[in-house]
Amino acid sequence: LPPPPRSPLPGTSSAAVLCRVPVPAWNFRQIRGKSRGNEYQPNNWKRKKTHGWIKRIRTPGGVAVILRRMLKGRKSLSH
Repeated sequence: LPPPPRSPLPGTSSAAVLCRVPVPAWNFRQIRGKSRGNEYQPNNWKRKKTHGWIKRIRTPGGVAVILRRMLKGRKSLSH
């Protein structure tokens, strides 16, 4: 008996390679997934660290944000 044919990919059996049939792209559509809408999990410490006055004043872009909000007349300039 001749030995079984070798798989072209190391670590896979020849049967596994033969079972790989190309599937149309529409088969990859999402049927069931994770629910959305719960992305915002409030955290005051992180909010102030990211969008706070000290963070804004330390960068030139942040100063520009504060000035734009001043010119627009915003009551609150930052967190």
